[in-house]
Amino acid sequence: MTKPRILVTALVLAACGGGASSTTTTTTTTTTTGGEVRAEAHPIRTTTPIPVPQPAIAREQMSPELQRVWELVETAVAIRPPDPPTDHSTEGVNAWSQGPFATWLGLRAAASSEAQDALMPLEEAPAHERGVAAGLLGYLYETTCADVRGAPIPDPIASDAELLRVYDSAMHDALLPYARTSVQAYRFCSAAFAETNDVAWTTWSDYCGDRAGDVAEVFAIETEPGAPAPSAE
Repeated sequence: MTKPRILVTALVLAACGGGASSTTTTTTTTTTTGGEVRAEAHPIRTTTPIPVPQPAIAREQMSPELQRVWELVETAVAIRPPDPPTDHSTEGVNAWSQGPFATWLGLRAAASSEAQDALMPLEEAPAHERGVAAGLLGYLYETTCADVRGAPIPDPIASDAELLRVYDSAMHDALLPYARTSVQAYRFCSAAFAETNDVAWTTWSDYCGDRAGDVAEVFAIETEPGAPAPSAE
């Protein structure tokens, strides 16, 4: 039997690309008794919150470097995959994969690369900030893997057990480096909060530990706890 060509679009998260700042500011003026006017800047967040625990320290009180990472992760996650094709034939799905899906993947990859580059200034940051940053990175890579895994499967493949096994194996292999980065980032997050020994961050520590376990189970990953997240290049 001739097997139809299987297209698996691998992640290219090392792609470079710029992104506009995801925050804007508005200015209000206050007139004092002396008649002078003082300007006060109030940040207005334009990104969509992602499902991570409430931090023990208000986000606005964290360092500008960590706030920048947080904004970039939210911006990257907000780049959603395109609607699936109506034609689920091999040709239809491949055309979609090479067209709108590939375009989305490139945009997500560029935004992810920018977010990961923004981690560099946090290398000497307090443990809780390193933990939050690692947890955010873990979520970004996890959700990207989930988005790619959610891509439609051509009908001829979905209806053939052997072809589906080959397809799933190819998809797993393509996503494994990025799933591994997610697990390592989550474990780095847990280790950072263990370093603080602060019960106020227990929710974050537990969250990262649970997410690491779930991703590791899906992708059959075994990594030493607390290992730093490598660059996914």
